Amino acid sequence: MSSSSIRRAAIYLRQSLDRAEGIEAQRKRCTALADAKGWPVVATFTDNEVRASGERGEGTDWHRMLSGIGRDFEVIIAVDLDRLVRSTKDLNKLVDLGAQVVTVDGEIDLASADGEFRATMIAGIGRFETRRASERQRRHKAAKAERGEWHGGIPPYGYRVEGGRLVPAPDEVKRVKEVARRLLSLREPMHAIVTDWNNRGIQTRKGNHWRQANLRSIMLNRSMLGETKAGVVGWDPIIDAETFDHVTALLTDPARKVTHSPGVKGGKYSMGGGLSVCAKCGKPLVTNTKSGRAEPSIGCLARVHGPSPHHPRVERVTTRNGERVKVMQDTGRVTIRHDLLEAYVFEQAIARLNDTAYWQKRKAEQDPDAENKIAALNAQRERLSERRARVLEMYEDGDLTRTERRSRLDAIEAESEQIGKDIQKLIGSPDIESAFGGRDKILAGWPKWTPGQRRQFLRLLIERVVVDEWPEGLPRTRPQFRNESDEDYAGARDAILREAVERRVEIEWRA
Repeated sequence: MSSSSIRRAAIYLRQSLDRAEGIEAQRKRCTALADAKGWPVVATFTDNEVRASGERGEGTDWHRMLSGIGRDFEVIIAVDLDRLVRSTKDLNKLVDLGAQVVTVDGEIDLASADGEFRATMIAGIGRFETRRASERQRRHKAAKAERGEWHGGIPPYGYRVEGGRLVPAPDEVKRVKEVARRLLSLREPMHAIVTDWNNRGIQTRKGNHWRQANLRSIMLNRSMLGETKAGVVGWDPIIDAETFDHVTALLTDPARKVTHSPGVKGGKYSMGGGLSVCAKCGKPLVTNTKSGRAEPSIGCLARVHGPSPHHPRVERVTTRNGERVKVMQDTGRVTIRHDLLEAYVFEQAIARLNDTAYWQKRKAEQDPDAENKIAALNAQRERLSERRARVLEMYEDGDLTRTERRSRLDAIEAESEQIGKDIQKLIGSPDIESAFGGRDKILAGWPKWTPGQRRQFLRLLIERVVVDEWPEGLPRTRPQFRNESDEDYAGARDAILREAVERRVEIEWRA
């Protein structure tokens, strides 16, 4: 056999959830085929418990196999095409990559029109079977819900699954009733309940700290009344209808302001969005809406980040309603005036750029292979756009639920955002001048920039801004001296604040 007729082979094995032919049996048959052809097997890719019609992204052997086509091997061997693909989407990937596919049932030349047609027919049949099974499953779940039976999935809070049925989970039932009592009888706000639970170390099912939005969605879920999605009572309620109605009326009252936890979106202030962090725990500083000051401030908030061993709780004495009471408070939580921090950081950034050598260095930085890398990243972004279109098409066809569509679109957006960040790194420092102009233009334009533009500029120079506690021994203010003008007094107070910022803020610059 001539060397030109020898093809390097890769074997693809998949054991699906339906427990069809096992991995070892597939390996034996594929290896025998490779030996008969005289092809050396240079790689074996195995996916266990993966449906061919499911997502097979990074982390799966299918994804790793695609990158080796034409480079590490010329032909892919599988027991049959159903093991390899079960949708035209995956088939198109193989076609686009110029893959040669050989199955135990016979060779399929994807480079030829006949081979591609036969493969498309097989994949189309597979997609039809998958969709029919999915429709059958949805009808089955709907029928169970209409009969008052549990329709599967993650059990609602307050229940666990036993023998295919929902039964109350005592610990979670206790929590639900506690919330109802504290909301209705004690008139406590949701924030107080969540803070109390977090301080006591009570966690969600996933081991996270509680947030108001999580708890609110639980208390508005009608499954606590024993109802299925079809509104049929199918299991024991854990709360009575009257209590549920009162809680619902309270939590959905238009006069009641329901907001997201502070810091969920960091677009309001330039030093937010993860640019500034706490020196003690490393968590992002977020908008402190309850600072009590007219000036905006950002801080490391317990109600956002939850309890932390970096902020141990101590007993302190405070005054409430004229009485001195003992309370437990976190230590080491930092808060800082946003505008003061922003002005200081920007001043340091401009001073750094005013160093001519540094400015020229930042402008001159360029990866010699940057253009090729940027082109490859842009190609990835194009493929993401195609993936986005396919997700929307699948949703329109009824192959995806709204939740599944949102989950996949979120994943695509996250990947696209990361590609944008990677491209930004490759573009490097020249973007400072091209996007914002020279130093004089930056100085003149800064006050008019949006918070997002300010943060974008700072991120080109800064990894992060670390904020520590107020410096020990430094007074926070001083009294106004006799015969001291208001202007001089304000200047003295500003000098204290300036010294505090210089001592408590550390800027971690990029290279």
